[in-house]
Amino acid sequence: MMSTGTRPTSDRGEATRQRLLEVAIQVFAARGFDGARTRDIAEAAKTNLVSIAYYFGSKQGLYDAAALLVAARLAAHEGPLVQQARTSMSRPKITHQELVEILCTMMGNFLRILLGHSLPDYYGKFVSQAAAGPPRAFRLLNRPLAPLRDTLAEVIARLTGESPTSSYTRVRALTIIGTCVYFRRDRSAVLHALKWKQLGAKEIKMIEKAIRAGIRAMFSR
Repeated sequence: MMSTGTRPTSDRGEATRQRLLEVAIQVFAARGFDGARTRDIAEAAKTNLVSIAYYFGSKQGLYDAAALLVAARLAAHEGPLVQQARTSMSRPKITHQELVEILCTMMGNFLRILLGHSLPDYYGKFVSQAAAGPPRAFRLLNRPLAPLRDTLAEVIARLTGESPTSSYTRVRALTIIGTCVYFRRDRSAVLHALKWKQLGAKEIKMIEKAIRAGIRAMFSR
């Protein structure tokens, strides 16, 4: 197996590499790029420090590889949402209300991915830390969100008559995405503010209901 910035690996070597990546994502999520120590990552992954240099070349190489893994898993979950929305948008004579419901469905599904058990909590924390880390890693993480953001902007543009690339349209798209991401990124603050013990099915349904109501109000006629 070959991947950018890494050496070929055997099955055992690939298992070590994957273990290093998962541990690295957790450590970088908790401490950020500057605060994470490769020695601690190697120890937690039950391997030696040389393994990081062998598979990834450097701490930066490990961080980039971790970002690529997070990005790939985000893309795998978000891809079907984008495809579903684009298929719905292609229907002839689609109405304003139908476009609004496409937005609601897309963001409702996105919210359930974020708050469900599809991805570990530390993936969301890694993305948040990446915003303050090396620019290259954040660019890698931004790729899987780009199709979702761009599709959202296209639906908004059809609702408003503005360009999908206008700053205001993109701000509105990012506002909607950011609302969903907040509940994932600041889960502890949400639980504390609402005096909830967990974000279970009932709580997620309530959050989704509020986000759908907000979208409908934003684009009501």
